[in-house]
Amino acid sequence: MKTMKKDVITLGILIAILPPIWAVASPYLGNSVGPIALICAGIYATNGNNFKDAHKIALGYLAGDIWALIVTYIMSITPFNANLTLFVLLAVFGFILVIISSRFENIIHMPSWLAGWAIGMLTMNLDTMTPLTSLTVQIAVAMLVGVYYVGALLDKIHRIWNKR
Repeated sequence: MKTMKKDVITLGILIAILPPIWAVASPYLGNSVGPIALICAGIYATNGNNFKDAHKIALGYLAGDIWALIVTYIMSITPFNANLTLFVLLAVFGFILVIISSRFENIIHMPSWLAGWAIGMLTMNLDTMTPLTSLTVQIAVAMLVGVYYVGALLDKIHRIWNKR
């Protein structure tokens, strides 16, 4: 059996400690959607753990959360066929998202915007008891925790620990 590398062991230890702290603490902090942080940390990690991109990834998530709020609200008040309305909203908002994020790729991260939108829509469709504005804020907080705490901070500690 191969000896595990120090960086794998230290990463395992950090993953075993930091995300569970958020998972346990989030409900006590008023956040009922804490696991979203882990999803959002995944995109941060697949982007190479590049802290220089953290802000545009975070902005993408927040934009997706707002997109989800708008679409969910429109869907709740529309008098038209729900499937047709959803199709049109997804098409129009998706097109606009691609145009904006392509034009401002140095400011906003398209994959996190798309993922944030999907995460927001799914969460808002599953949780119909929490007021929409409260849920939107909770989703945004969990997304930011995913990028900056589970993603960037964990990576920074991991790099420092492995330099010793």
